[in-house]
Amino acid sequence: MLKDRINWPQGKGAAATIGINLEGQYFAKLYYPDGGPVKCPDVNTGEILQVAMEGLEDGLPKLLDVLDEYNIRATFYVAAAMADEWPDKVHEIADRGHEIACMGYYHENLGTLSLDEQRDVLARAKARLEEVSGTAVRGFRTPAGEMSEETLKIVKELGFTYSSSLSDDDIPYVRDGSGLVELPIRWELYDLPYFAYTWEPEIPPSQDRVACADDVLENWMCELEASKKYGCLFNLQLDPQAIGEQGRLFMLREVIENIQADPTVWYATAGEIADQFVEK
Repeated sequence: MLKDRINWPQGKGAAATIGINLEGQYFAKLYYPDGGPVKCPDVNTGEILQVAMEGLEDGLPKLLDVLDEYNIRATFYVAAAMADEWPDKVHEIADRGHEIACMGYYHENLGTLSLDEQRDVLARAKARLEEVSGTAVRGFRTPAGEMSEETLKIVKELGFTYSSSLSDDDIPYVRDGSGLVELPIRWELYDLPYFAYTWEPEIPPSQDRVACADDVLENWMCELEASKKYGCLFNLQLDPQAIGEQGRLFMLREVIENIQADPTVWYATAGEIADQFVEK
């Protein structure tokens, strides 16, 4: 049976974790990656910066308060530029008990960089995040989704324990070659593609409209129930500029309440989940 593929701790039947991508204005590179067919606009002006500022100044505090309310520790995947530009925010996140992980420096498209350039970027990003947060950085998420197997080997060499970047399974596993623990992600469980919108530049390109929050929540709850049924990892990705809107925080509350109400679900940070595989 599919549910027999993995033994979760404490006899639990499934696992759940919440990851928050903290990338500020560099989120635009998800839609206009370095080296892509359309050059990325200046992320430090216009609507892109406005959306980022709202997320950092308004959405992030609300999000942190909700996590505190439910005594939930999340994993924050942080672009190291945020430690340069918003060091107090990064320090506060760590001080409130959350795990700090690395999401590159300026949301680089690692697939366009040489191996030496990738090593340099990730080493500097890891060091800067550790300096500002005062915590060890063990987790990695590829910034723009473009990388190679050699990238993961570099990540491992730099002292990272796990990656949460690929969509090739629904349970954690140790990746051949790099030896990294991989905590797979799913696009269905990522808030930004549902809610990101700017008029100029076009985000998303072709200007699809913002999704209905009730419909997105229904998708997430279906995924959570399926994770329970098949013994999988429910790996939710959030962005302060998306979930942090006052009209969307109810979604996070409902997901957390469902997880906490079910004794068969093991909730943990990404690092805690990865540790179960490193120790074996």
